[in-house]
Order: sequence, then C-alpha cells, then structure tokens
Amino acid sequence: MEKFVSSKEIVERIEYLIEANNIPKSDFLKEMGISSGNMGDWKSERSTPNIHKLVRVAEYFKVTLDWLVTGKDRPAKEGDSLGAKLQSVVGSVHELSEDEQAFIREYIEFTAYRKQGKRE
Repeated sequence: MEKFVSSKEIVERIEYLIEANNIPKSDFLKEMGISSGNMGDWKSERSTPNIHKLVRVAEYFKVTLDWLVTGKDRPAKEGDSLGAKLQSVVGSVHELSEDEQAFIREYIEFTAYRKQGKRE
C-alpha cells in the first residue's frame, strides 16, 4: 500500500528548494502567484496545492513533478548536470546525515557570498 502524500511534505520540499537556491521566499511566492496564507494552509494541511501551481514550481526549480510531490528519485531534468551528479552521489537529501546537510548548506551560503562579492 502506498503512503499518502501530505501537502505539508510538499511544502517542506518547496521550502528546501527556495533555501537551497538562496531565493527570498516572498519573491518566490510573488512570482508563482502563491500567497503566504495559501502556503500556510498547505503546510497545516487545511488545503492542498493545485496541480497547476505544482507544475509551475517543478518547472521553476527544474525538478520532476514526481519528486516535488513524493520526494522519490529526483532525476535531473535536461541541462541539470550538477543535479544529476549530486543525485548519483548522495541520492536523496534526506539520506544525508545532519552534519552532511549542514556542510552543504554552509557551502551554498559561502558560494552565494562569493557570488554577491563578484557583483559589487
């Protein structure tokens, strides 16, 4: 029997993608046409995101709809060779230890910091 997918889990994956891509959450929500109230309702499971929003989010982050909804097998889409390499090395982020996840977060923050310095 397959496990029921909760909208809370979907929101957690969306929030992970927002953070991993160093995007202000408010900017992302505005661009996607999602209110913070809707996101809160999804997270508390008072409502669920519609398929059109999920497709837009998946396209925006270049992830599969299957991964966004179920969290299983995040195959990279065409042109996402870094994603493919990460997928083959670590599998799912949820399979990493807390220390490994913290290291990756720190590296992403460092990369964003360096990128910001180059713009100035």
